[in-house]
This record gives sequence, C-alpha cells and structure tokens, in this order.
Amino acid sequence: MMPPEPSPEPEAGNYEATVAISKEDLAELGLMKDPAPPDVQDTPVTPEINAAPIPDMAAPEIPEVPEPEPPEPEAPDAPVSPSYDNTVDIPPPSPPPQESSGGAGIYSASALEKKYYKQSVRKGRTGKYKLQQRLVSGGMGSILKVLDRDLQRVSAMKVILPKFKNNDNTLSDFIAEAKITGLLEHPNIIPVHELGLTQEDGLYFTMKLAQAEALNDILTEIQRENPEYVDKYNTYHLLNIFRKVCDATSFAHSKSIIHQDIKPHNIMVGDYGEVLLMDWGIARFVGKPQDEDDPLMKTFREDIIALATEKDMIKGSPTFMSPEQVSGEPELIDARTDIFLLGATLYHMFTFSAPYFGNDIYEILHKAETGELIPPDVRNPARQIPGEICRIIMKAMAHKKEERYQTVDDLASDVDDLISGKWSQQDVKVFAAGDMLMRQGEEGEEAYLILSGKVQVFIEANGKKVVLATLKEGDVIGEMSLISKDMLTRSASVEAIEETEAAVLTKHVISQNLKKLPPYMEKIVATLTDRLRTANENIHPHVTGDCSRVVLKQLRLIFRDTNPYKTESLRLPAQAIIEEISHDIGISQQKVKDALIKALKTKLINRWDDNTIQIPDIEELDRITRHN
Repeated sequence: MMPPEPSPEPEAGNYEATVAISKEDLAELGLMKDPAPPDVQDTPVTPEINAAPIPDMAAPEIPEVPEPEPPEPEAPDAPVSPSYDNTVDIPPPSPPPQESSGGAGIYSASALEKKYYKQSVRKGRTGKYKLQQRLVSGGMGSILKVLDRDLQRVSAMKVILPKFKNNDNTLSDFIAEAKITGLLEHPNIIPVHELGLTQEDGLYFTMKLAQAEALNDILTEIQRENPEYVDKYNTYHLLNIFRKVCDATSFAHSKSIIHQDIKPHNIMVGDYGEVLLMDWGIARFVGKPQDEDDPLMKTFREDIIALATEKDMIKGSPTFMSPEQVSGEPELIDARTDIFLLGATLYHMFTFSAPYFGNDIYEILHKAETGELIPPDVRNPARQIPGEICRIIMKAMAHKKEERYQTVDDLASDVDDLISGKWSQQDVKVFAAGDMLMRQGEEGEEAYLILSGKVQVFIEANGKKVVLATLKEGDVIGEMSLISKDMLTRSASVEAIEETEAAVLTKHVISQNLKKLPPYMEKIVATLTDRLRTANENIHPHVTGDCSRVVLKQLRLIFRDTNPYKTESLRLPAQAIIEEISHDIGISQQKVKDALIKALKTKLINRWDDNTIQIPDIEELDRITRHN
C-alpha cells in the first residue's frame, strides 16, 4: 500500500523570510479573523535572495575610510554623527594606534610602533578588506566573503542593503545585532570580529565565515531523497543538530537575550559536527541576566535597549511565529517565545514544512495568532514521525505559554532522553529465594528487569511443575503484558531461585519508549507479542507432559538412520544425541536428559561411560516405541 501523501499546501509568497511589520500596516486585520484585504500584495516582505558569486579575478577592493590626521593638542574633539551620539562609537577599520583613553598618554604609540605596524601588518596597502564574493542577500543586509589583509584571514562581512541605509530603525537594529552577537561567545553561536564603517559599504560587521550549509537546504535534499543526505542525516543526527541549537539558545537566555527568529534557515551545519545559530538581527533583551551585577554588562544592556525600535512592530518569520510575536506587544516576549520557535524548527525538520501556510500573510498570521496548527504526524504521515517527537513538538508549540516547556533546559532534557533511549527512573524490588515474582493465571501490567540473581520460569500442567527457563541478570520477564493492547493473564509463574533484585517496568514506560520509534516498529513489536502469546496458549504437549516415549522413538530413528543394517549393541555419543533429539522434537535438552535417565532405570539403554550411551537391545527398543 502506498504511504499517504502529506497535506497539500497552497503556493504562497516567501513568508518564511524575517519581517518587521508595523501594527498600523496591519490595522485592518482587527483580530486577524477576517479574510485578507485586497491590497495584501502590497505588504512589504523582503525575501531571501541568493546573489550570484563575483569571480575572484574581478574582485574589487573595499577602500577604507581615510585615516584621520592626528589632532593638535589644542584642537577640539572631532564632531560625531548626531544619529549615533552616545550610542555607539564606530572607528575606521584598523587605524594607526591612538592614545589610550585611560592613561593620560602613558600608552601613546611610539614612532617605532607605527613603523612596525605599517611594515609588518599593513605593508603599505590602503584597504583592510578585499571583497572576494557576495554570498547572500536578504532582510536588511547582504553577506560578503572578504579577506582581512591584516590577519590574512577570510571572514564574512555583513553590510546594510542600499535601500535601508537612511532608515534609523534599520541602522539601530544592525548595530544592536552586531553588539548582541559579539556578546554571545558560545561554540554554537557565530563569533563577531569587528564593527566598523567603510566608504564603500557604510556600516559593517565581520564574523567567522562558516564553512557550512543551511539546515533548510539540508532538509530540502532529504525531502528530495538525495541518498547522500538521507544516509548522513538520519533521525539521530537531526536530533543532535537540534540539541546544539538548544544549547545556543539556552546560553543566550542566560544573558537575558531572546533570539525571536529561530528557524532552519538561520541554522548552519558543518561537515564535522559544527552547528551555528545565526542571524540575531531581531534579538532583544528580556528580564534580568545572570550577570546583572556586572557594571559593564549593565551599561552594555542599557546601550542595546536604547537602540530598540520594536514598539508596535510584528517581528519574525510569519510561518514560524509564536502567538505573542503576532500581537506586536514586546512585553509579551520571553524565553518561552524561543521555546515555541525551537518547536517550530523541530516541526520543519521532521515534516519538511514550516508550521503555518496560507495564500497570503494575513491568513498565515491569523493561523499563528489563533494556534491553528496541524499536528506533525498529520501534516506529513508518510514520514512516520515517532510519537515521542510529535509530543515534544506539540508541547513546545503550545498556544498558551504556560503549557509549553518553561525553560530550554526542560526541552533539551526530553530530547536527550529521546536520543539516548533513557527510561524513566524505575522502582526496584528485592525477592528472597522462593519468593514469587508472578503467578500463572493472574492478571498483571508490570514486568521486571533482573538486575542481579536468578529466577525460574515454570508452568503447572497436568498437576506437574514444568520448568521452561532459568533467567538471570539482564533478562526481562512479563514483557508481553506491557506491550499487548489487551489485559493479559500470566502464562507462566516466576520464582526466585536465589536473592534477586529487579527493576519494575510499567506499561507507561514501555509505551513511551516504543513511541520513540517509528509507528510501524511499535506495530511490529505488538504483532510479535500477540503471536508469541498464541504460541504459549497452544503449547505442545511434549513440553508439558511426559515425553519419554517420544524421546526413545526419536532415539530409535536416529539409530536406524545411522546404522540401518545393524541390530547388535550400539554406542552413541551422549551429548550429541541429546542435542539432536532436543532440536528435532522442539523440547529442552533437560527434558531429553530426564527421559534418558528414566530409560536407564528400565535398562532400555546403558551408560557406557560418562560421554557415551549404549543401546543393548535394538529389537526391544523398536518393539516398545513402534506403536507410539
């Protein structure tokens, strides 16, 4: 049977791109419960654009701002641009060393220092950065690949798109992004190198050039069933990528910084396990940081807050937004907003679709505000998404903030359990020798994992005790009652042979761990359990009754096959005979031994030595077993 197709989605604009929309522009939405107005196409949404590379052979230089002449002692301070007064100091890139601001000239650059700087670092070149390639454009800026000539290091440079260069909000957001990202020194957050200004491109900041691929591009290749990506990025690998994004987000939250735009497009994945959470362009401070008593951090935070331009603005990516982001009220944003976005990212990772879709931005924002979310297993049933992953997604994306995970660490803990297959903490019971762990015929929903000791599994048949197995450390007993959907009676009794310690496994724990597997695996296990239960109910009488005659009959057949013309005494290797009869008639070797011991007592067979048995009278054995 063909797998069901994913839910259809209408073609729409690129509403996965990050936007900043004023509430005035969306005033006609009301509560966003009416159909979209006819002029919806005029809503400004900037798509992400992949610009074509510039050939290296034609790569132009980015000239630096001319270095200012050292001022005379009596000269007044140089004027500062009124747009950024008291908010940010933007120096030209790598100027000659100036006097320290804190030492009254005691650290002034010497003439020799200046000489070494020009000879060993700048070497007469006029520009610090050389443009090598334009990588991508989107939102309010472009990313360039540049060579830092001073350090001979290739970096990524972010610059503002020309149409936003005279926009106060964009400039403030750009500087805030550079400062916030520079604050977040974490292995899963891109490092910022420098914030500066050039005549060619204006404001810029440079950062590590990530040799990596965007997660959304990886997901596209998996969806296309590209074998290289399907093999490399299995469920386990995807969950580990997500787990590292959780680490980056949790670290940012420790600094009271909320990302507000977590999505696969802003996650870069390297070939050697590197994972980077990118694009902190609309991040903001919320609450009190853990290091709030640090005066430098306090000043830094106040500086960033002064740059904020978010009042009455809807910021984020519409197809991923949390309900509080759609409200446009910044006071509603907190750590649980990012938790929602982490859930939305996990949703995309396993369904290959953003959580919300629609014909226009109004319809999408309406769904985000009201929580009209299709569960991931319904959105793409063909993916066979494990139930535990669906549970984590739906909890993280709960419409009400109080119903979500309250911290990223809580979310990460569930993901860790999913990755490791960890079971919940179990109760432990100790049984003395002779204690019964379970009795045949009783109902039960518990199983036991033997931690130490030994137990005996047996049944009562025809008034006799028939031992089926002896189990020890690492074995599980009673598992069928946990997996089967129906209440089962115990098919056998279990008795402790010696002091035994066992962990108690409940039906809930087994069910939760099965849900970590694809749904078809849970069904396979349940089917196998039902078949084993049926086999137990129809157990062969040779197992439960006296099987002496059938053992002797099998012994006679083995003799006839081995020596068809011999009628005198025959010696056979004892252990080989026991193993062959056990295999042929499907009973335990112990039951074969018991039958042979009984035959020894009646003189039908003799013990030749410790390793050999003898059949003294083949005709007598043949006569006794022929009609049985």
